[in-house]
Amino acid sequence: MIDCMPKIIEKERKAIIKNEMLRFLSIDGRASIDSISKHLKMPKATTYSIFNEVVKEYGLHFVPEIDLEDIWKHEFIRISKHKSTKREMREEALAKIPELGVEEYITFIKFNKGVPNDEEITRALSNFTVPQFVAKLHGEEDLVIYEVAKSFYNLNKFLINFSKNLKDYNMLVNTSRIVTAFGFFPIRNELIDELMLSGSAKALLEGLNIDGRGEIKEIAKRFYQKPELLLYTMERLKESGLLKRITYFEAQPKSNINGIIKIAITNTSDFLDSRNKWFAELVKMKPDEHLKYVYICDILNPSGILVFVNLSSNEEIDNLLNNMRKVIKGAEISYITMTKTLLGNLGIRNFDMRYSNQYKHLELEGLVPKVQRKEEKIRA
Repeated sequence: MIDCMPKIIEKERKAIIKNEMLRFLSIDGRASIDSISKHLKMPKATTYSIFNEVVKEYGLHFVPEIDLEDIWKHEFIRISKHKSTKREMREEALAKIPELGVEEYITFIKFNKGVPNDEEITRALSNFTVPQFVAKLHGEEDLVIYEVAKSFYNLNKFLINFSKNLKDYNMLVNTSRIVTAFGFFPIRNELIDELMLSGSAKALLEGLNIDGRGEIKEIAKRFYQKPELLLYTMERLKESGLLKRITYFEAQPKSNINGIIKIAITNTSDFLDSRNKWFAELVKMKPDEHLKYVYICDILNPSGILVFVNLSSNEEIDNLLNNMRKVIKGAEISYITMTKTLLGNLGIRNFDMRYSNQYKHLELEGLVPKVQRKEEKIRA
């Protein structure tokens, strides 16, 4: 039972509570109202009321955060299962190795003969599972695409066909293999369906992708699975690290300017020396502030970093860039604005930075206080 009437809370205090709730949900999107109320030290009725406000206000969509780097392990186990001998297992695995796992890429596109309209781009993207996020840009490039592919061959096949679909616009493509350092992009169910995972794992991940707080029995019903099997699968995927957490993205963020900061490393030694100072800036969390950083990845060639940000004003953009240029040495820093999302979603969330790899790195260096992190069990 939800107890008593919601407590009336002053506006400033309520904004801080909402921020704390968003941070809590960022690492435990399936948390019960009881767990959230205990964390916030508030009555359940008040917590329930604010939770509903937050979901509506930010357009929260709860989704699984999947460790894409670990997919190959599960696919290997899947193809090795029920093999009677080590030799049979080895031969089967060796034959499948080129297809195991996925790789992440970022592609920037420049059109040299005009720019296709939104409908043309969307139509050219249809029937492909490789692109997970596509946005129009204002600046030197016209499009950015975040891709997840089984191999470079699959990526190249997509890009060739995409360019053929828009051949009248003379497309110039610049693709980089990336490694995620922070944040996530929600991936599409079309991609999950192509992975060599068990039927129960696909059903669970696709069901959670539709509604990360949905009841397991409803997911089981939708995908013709047994609830008990999905519960077991959830525990197994969580323990193995493939399912990092249930989190959320904001479909209606308060800040409406999305952009990409490009950090091109010009002197590796100088950059590494200043990295911890930058990490310290990244992990700062003020009670009344929403996180500006959405996604950070390393670019393998050429050497650099891409930082996807969600900001509220041009002044905030200038301040962020100026601060980064003061802190980061041995790098050139530039900015490009995203003007419209054409496919997928940015993983905008008010993440609890104490759970980030950057905070853990600073913790090991003794540069930030050690924290007792909440054990990230996923509620069934």
